[in-house]
Amino acid sequence: MSNFSASVASKDLPPSPRPWQLQGWLLGSAALIPVNLAPSLLLAVVGTVQSYGRYWQQIRRDPGFWLAGLLSLAVVVTALLGEDWRLSLPGMFNYWPFLLMLPAFAAALRDPLSRRCLAQVLVLGSGLMLLLGWGEVLWGWQGHLFLGPLWITGVAGGERPAAAFTSPNLLAIYLVIHLGLAAGLWGATQSHPTRAGLAALLGLGSLLLLLTASRNGWGAGGLALLIGLALRRCWWGLAFLAGLGLAGLAAALDWPGWRAVVPSLIWSRLADTFDPQAPYFSSTANRLDAWRFALQMVWERPLTGWGWQSFPALYNAQDPPELLGHCHNLYLHLAAEGGIPLLLGYLALWGWILARGWRAWRCSQDEILLGVLLALTAFFAAGLLDVVILDGRLHLLITLLLGAAWGASLELRCSQAKRVPADPQAPRSMPQ
Repeated sequence: MSNFSASVASKDLPPSPRPWQLQGWLLGSAALIPVNLAPSLLLAVVGTVQSYGRYWQQIRRDPGFWLAGLLSLAVVVTALLGEDWRLSLPGMFNYWPFLLMLPAFAAALRDPLSRRCLAQVLVLGSGLMLLLGWGEVLWGWQGHLFLGPLWITGVAGGERPAAAFTSPNLLAIYLVIHLGLAAGLWGATQSHPTRAGLAALLGLGSLLLLLTASRNGWGAGGLALLIGLALRRCWWGLAFLAGLGLAGLAAALDWPGWRAVVPSLIWSRLADTFDPQAPYFSSTANRLDAWRFALQMVWERPLTGWGWQSFPALYNAQDPPELLGHCHNLYLHLAAEGGIPLLLGYLALWGWILARGWRAWRCSQDEILLGVLLALTAFFAAGLLDVVILDGRLHLLITLLLGAAWGASLELRCSQAKRVPADPQAPRSMPQ
C-alpha cells in the first residue's frame, strides 16, 4: 500500500467500538439465535440502523458495501421479474436484509475483543441446542414451548435429532459452525476451567453431530478439521482423520470385516450414498435429478432466473409430482432462482471477504479468527449438497461471521496504515 493510500485508509476507518456498545444489539441478537429468530432479527435490524447512522461516512467508502448494496438491489429486481411474483416477493426477504446488515456487522466487529465477545456468546448459546438435541436422543423430547400466546421454540422429534430446527441437516451445520468457534476459543484461552468447559462442549457437540447422521455435516466438519490440523501441522491428527475416513468408506463399500469395526450408523448412511434404491434423498441419484432440473432452469433463464421460491413450485409440478423445497445445492439454487449474474455477485462478495479474512489471520495468527474462518469454510463447502441458508437463524449466524471476517480485515488495514507515516517527505526536526 502506498503511503498516501495508507494515510487515507487510516482516516476512512471508523473507531473501534467499545464492549458495552456491542452488548446493546449485536450480542443480544447473537444470544437469541438459538431461541427465536424474530427478536434476534429485530435487534439486528435496530443495530444495523444505528451502525449505519454512526459509521455511514466510513462504511460508504468501502467497496464491499457497494457490492453488498448492488446485490441487495439485484435480489429485489429478481423478485419483480420472477415467474410468479406472489412467491418471489416474499422470498426475497431471505436475502436482501442480510446483505444490508453485513457492512454494519463488519464495522462493529473490527477489533479482537468484539470478535471474542461474539464467539463467546454464540458458543454459550449453542448450549441450548445441545440440551434440546440430547433431550431428543436420551428422553425423546418433542413439542413446543410457549410463553402465554407467544411461541418461543420447539423440538422437532424424530429418529434423528434436529433440536429446534426442522431438519437434522440444519442442526448438523449449526453444530459444525459452533464447533469451529469453540475450538478457536479453546486455543485462545489459557484458563484451565474454561478450557475444560470448552472441551466438554466440543465432545458433546461432536457426538451429537455424529448422531444427526448428516453426511453433509460430517463432510463439512471433517473438511474444517482437516484444514485446521494442516495449518497447525498436526500430522498425527491428519493421519488419524484420514484413517477414520478410509475405515468408513471401506465399511460402506462392504469390504470384508470392516462393518464389524465401524458403527452401523456411519457405514449405513455412507452406503446409501451409492445405492440408487435407498430411501428418499438418501441416495446421490435423487440429488442428481434435482441438480439436473436446476441446471435446466438456469439454461432457460440464465440472466434473471425464475424468481425466488420458484424451484419447489416448478419441481413439484412434474408428473408425477415430487415434493422438494430446494435443489440441495446453494450455488445452483442461486443461479436457478436468481440468475447467473447474481450468483457471480454473491461469489465475488463471499470470496472477497474470505480472502481478506485469511490474509488478516496470516498476519495476526488469531485463534478466534481462525475458528470463524474454518466455520465459514465448512458452511460454504456444505452448500455443495444443501441450501441451509434458507433457514433464517443460520443465515443470520453466517452474516455475523462474515462480518467478523470482514471486520478483521479492516483492523489489519488500520494497523498497516498506522505503521506507515502519512508524509515521509516532510522535514524532520534535528536533534538538539
